[in-house]
Amino acid sequence: MMERRDLVRAAVLAAICLGVLVYNWGFLAWPMHRVMALLVMTAVFTFVWFYELTMRDAPMGRMLTGVLAIMGGAVLLWLGLTLFARPLPDDATPLIAAGETLDMQSCAVPPGALTVAVGADRITSRGRGAFVPFMVSGCAGPSLVVTPQGLVVNDFGYDGDGSVAFTLRHNLFQRLMGDWLHIHRPDRSSLGIYDHWENEILYIRYLGAGMAAGAATVRVRGRFLCGEYPPVVVKEASVTVGDSRYSRPDCVLDRQRRY
Repeated sequence: MMERRDLVRAAVLAAICLGVLVYNWGFLAWPMHRVMALLVMTAVFTFVWFYELTMRDAPMGRMLTGVLAIMGGAVLLWLGLTLFARPLPDDATPLIAAGETLDMQSCAVPPGALTVAVGADRITSRGRGAFVPFMVSGCAGPSLVVTPQGLVVNDFGYDGDGSVAFTLRHNLFQRLMGDWLHIHRPDRSSLGIYDHWENEILYIRYLGAGMAAGAATVRVRGRFLCGEYPPVVVKEASVTVGDSRYSRPDCVLDRQRRY
């Protein structure tokens, strides 16, 4: 019968394995991260197995069997993901409405308007042309156009020196600086640009129809730079400019929000 300390050790090791699995699961879907994520998981699971059986004085044959089973499982997982988990391509396909609703924060929205959620702010345009909902100092945010086919995004992403690091033209990503920048399209309603640590640089989601007739809603998040101006970080419910955080909703109609 297992002693109390053995149970505690097993629980701690199991928690470590679960944490590694949860942390790496999101990386497995993307080919550029898949091999590294599987190597990390295999190394951790192998160490945990070896350590636990060493503490129990288990036969060497049992240890090797477990190690081979872990490696074999990693190979099978890689093969299955490679064959069946195919991310959406980086192309000019418009984003389609996700059929989700947006809390309008008591903001009035005219019929046929486009409302963009930027943190807690709701920025609305009554026009049907390209709409740039906000500016960061002298740098424009993403330009959004709702077409019959879906949402089209155009954008210039800047680095800390004010140079253009990437562009989005009709949803098509082009990296100009920094080999670590890359795009993910997790579904047909979203696109995101991330760095090598998977930190969010830009995220656009076409939520769907608004409350008013013919209206559309979009959510924007990300980290926006413009030369020496403090970084502007947009999250679900707040906007941070340098050390200042803004979470009080603001309704903006037919004009840009300046951060």
